[in-house]
Amino acid sequence: MHLQTNSSDSGPEESPPSREELSALVNSWIAAFNAHDVERIVALYAEDAELFDTGMRHARKGRNEIRSWFTQRFRQMPTIQYTPTQRFFNEREAAICWLAQGHTPAVLRQRWLSRPFQVDGVSIFLVRSDLIRWQHGYYDHLKIVEQVLPPLKWLPLKL
Repeated sequence: MHLQTNSSDSGPEESPPSREELSALVNSWIAAFNAHDVERIVALYAEDAELFDTGMRHARKGRNEIRSWFTQRFRQMPTIQYTPTQRFFNEREAAICWLAQGHTPAVLRQRWLSRPFQVDGVSIFLVRSDLIRWQHGYYDHLKIVEQVLPPLKWLPLKL
């Protein structure tokens, strides 16, 4: 399996990490994410890394923007956790299928308006020099909205 990305490489060619090194890096990312340890997560990214997921309006570029994103995400969703369900590796690339679950942000700062959610997704990692250079995540936002607002499930059309 070869994952295609739009990321460009610069500099001399280097030897790819072993499958074990790539797996260890991804496992470190998941452990840091589940611990909500922003600094540990950010340390796994290259200085000029790109992070994007379908919950973002635009990609986050560089460690500072990535740090801000995770700080905000964990503040808004303090119970979010990832459970990997499948892993695929190829030289410098990894695709991790996961189940995310937790509670949505509190509406109008009222905790009782926070709702549980669970959604499947996939994150694709491109690694260079033992750091994450590019990461994109994909999941179904409508599924989360339907869990938060159950009457939406009964609409005849899905957008």
